[in-house]
Amino acid sequence: MTATPETLAERYVTTVVHHVPEKSRADVSAELRASIADDIDARVAAGAPPETAERDALLALGDPHRLAAEYAGTPLHLIGPTHFLEWRRLTVVLLSIVLPIVAGAIVIARALAGEEPVDIVLGVLGTAVSVAVGIVFWVTVVFAIIERTPSGATPLSRWSPDDLPAATGRPQVGVGDLVGGILGLVIIVVLVVGQAIASPVRDASGAVVPVLDPALWSWWIPYIIVISAAELLLVVMLYQRRRWTFGAAVANIVLNVAAAVPLVVLVATDSVINPAFASSFEEEQGLIELGQSAAVGVAIAIAALALWNSIEGVVKAARARG
Repeated sequence: MTATPETLAERYVTTVVHHVPEKSRADVSAELRASIADDIDARVAAGAPPETAERDALLALGDPHRLAAEYAGTPLHLIGPTHFLEWRRLTVVLLSIVLPIVAGAIVIARALAGEEPVDIVLGVLGTAVSVAVGIVFWVTVVFAIIERTPSGATPLSRWSPDDLPAATGRPQVGVGDLVGGILGLVIIVVLVVGQAIASPVRDASGAVVPVLDPALWSWWIPYIIVISAAELLLVVMLYQRRRWTFGAAVANIVLNVAAAVPLVVLVATDSVINPAFASSFEEEQGLIELGQSAAVGVAIAIAALALWNSIEGVVKAARARG
C-alpha cells in the first residue's frame, strides 16, 4: 500500500519524523512507511476494510510522539531510575540542612524586628515552603539535564557492598539522630544570637549587655557555628547510610577535637563571659565563686563529652564492620 498525503498513515509518519533528529529522518520515514504499509496490507488480506486496517495499524504503533522518542533515544521521564536515588538523597540532605537554618534565621530576624509570634510563625512557614519548592525544583532541573547528557546513562556514584547496613538489629543512625542534629544546630544559633538581645543585664543607657564576650564574634562564634554545621552534615550522611564507618568515625573525632579544644581553652581562660556582664555581679561574691567553679566543671564536661562521643563513633563503626 502506498500512503498519500491525505491518509492517516502519512500524517502519522510526518508527526514521527518531525520529532527525530534531522540526520535520521529519511531512514526513519522509509522504515516507518514500509512497516505501516506491510501491517495494513496484512490486515486487508485478512478481510479488514482498508480504512479500518489503516486505523488499527496506527493504533498498534501507539502515540507518534512516544515512537519518535524511541527512535531518537530521548527519555520520556524527568528523572529516570539511573539517577533517581541520587536525586532523592541530595534533595533530602539539602532540605534537612537548609530549611532548619533558614527557619532559625527568620525567627531571629523577625524577633529582632519586634514582630508578633503569630506573624513570625506564618512568615517561617511561608518562607520554608518557598525554599523547599526552590530546592526541589533546581535539584530536579540539574538532574534532568544530567539525564539528557551523553553520559546520562551512567550513575553518578558507584554502589559498594560497604554501603550495606547491618544485617540484624535496628539502624545505628535513625530519625532521632537526624532530628537531634538539626535541633542542636538551631538551638546553638538561637542561643548565641539570643544572648545578645535578651540578656537580663543592661548598662546605664538601657542597652542590652550580652552574656558572651563580644570579642568572640570576630572569630570563635562563627567558627563554632561552622563546626556545628559540619557535625550536622556528618549526621545527615550517616543517616543516609544508616550505619557508622571508620571514615565517619575519624571525621567525628576530628570535629570533636576541633570543637572541644577551643571551647575548653576559652572556658579555662575565662574568655567566654562578657566582662561588662560579669561586673554587674561584683557585689555577689558567692555567685562569682559559683560561676568560677561552674566554669571548671563546664570545661571538664566538654572534654569528657567530646571523648565519649569520639569513642562511641569508633565502637559503632567496629560493630558495623562486624
